[in-house]
Amino acid sequence: MGYTCRIVRAGADTGPGAEETRPGHPVTEPLLLLGGALQDMYAWPRLERRIAPHTPVILADLPGSGSADDLPEEAGWDTLAAAVLHLLDALGLPRVNVLGASYGAPIAYRVAQHCPQRVSRLLLAGATHRVTGRMRAFLREAVGHIEGTAPGPGESLDDPCPGNGQYADRLVRYLVNTDEHQRVRQSAAVQRLLRKQALRTTWRQARRHAACHRRVLDPFLIPKGGITGVPALVFTGEHDITTSPRQNRDVARTIAGSTLVLLKEADHMAHLERDAEYARLVLRFLSDGPLGDLDFVHTA
Repeated sequence: MGYTCRIVRAGADTGPGAEETRPGHPVTEPLLLLGGALQDMYAWPRLERRIAPHTPVILADLPGSGSADDLPEEAGWDTLAAAVLHLLDALGLPRVNVLGASYGAPIAYRVAQHCPQRVSRLLLAGATHRVTGRMRAFLREAVGHIEGTAPGPGESLDDPCPGNGQYADRLVRYLVNTDEHQRVRQSAAVQRLLRKQALRTTWRQARRHAACHRRVLDPFLIPKGGITGVPALVFTGEHDITTSPRQNRDVARTIAGSTLVLLKEADHMAHLERDAEYARLVLRFLSDGPLGDLDFVHTA
């Protein structure tokens, strides 16, 4: 399977609100960012602008995402973790920091569990052992709908799917806490952005989304055995309904010595709602700085 990556190095504009690395705690290892199921390696421009001045950021299109080859149906999380380790070997990187967000969390977890010596620090954002409740029902319905339909006469796989509007509306409701929109920063703007992206989904992209949704339905997103010997941070928004604070806490408990924090006034889409604070939290952890004095998080 072919796949690729981008490496963003120093020279990027930090933008307002970026935090300088604390003296005496240099960030020496690159940060490998593994993003969500509907994202590719160009989906994190705000974070890369703020992190790259302090350490290189590696963003990958792993098999089944972006420009990479499809991931065979019989392959799963272990294959994706093996691809990450292969990528690090190809880049000649013995150790990296790894941030796994949402769909990327089970991959990052397995990398740290299988090869802790390759992971300097582990960050998991929006993690859960198992997708439950209404989100699970939605994913099942989405998979069934996508796999049960096909382009009509005169349509190609690169045409937008009909019925994207209903899918977009439901996707937004399960990724954004619309019930708490008044208490979540930039909620309306994030909802518009997600809906706009979903409306542009082509048949080809939808097939990949269905494959990712099916993978997320795995009842063992986080494998048994836990992780030891890797400094770890688990975090999400305090209003996250996709992977609740309790679910993130349960994941944190499987990692020896891990820290759990919740971003205030944010939900599962915290990287868009509070991008400056998200980056500050990541940089503070990467530089081994204290988290308790950050006024935008609850510490557990």
